[in-house]
Amino acid sequence: MDQKNVIPQMIKFNQTLFNTAFETAVQFQDQVEKIGNTMMEKADWMPGESRNICDSCVDAYKTSRNNFKSYVDEGYRQSEKLFK
Repeated sequence: MDQKNVIPQMIKFNQTLFNTAFETAVQFQDQVEKIGNTMMEKADWMPGESRNICDSCVDAYKTSRNNFKSYVDEGYRQSEKLFK
C-alpha cells in the first residue's frame, strides 16, 4: 500500500470518528441541560441570581466546547494539507 494514500484515509477516518463522538457528547450535554433547566424551573427555593449564574456557566461551557471543536477541525485541515 502506498503511504501517500493511506495517511489521508487515516486522517479522514479519525476526523469522522471524532465528529461522531463529539456530536454524541453534544447531544448528551444538551439533554442534561434540558433536564437541569426543568429542575431549576421547578425549584422555587432557588433565587433568580443563582439561576443566572448557572445559565452563564452553561453559556461559557458551550462557547468553550465550540472553540475546542473549531481548533480540532483546523488541526485536521492542516493535517490534510500536509499529507496531500
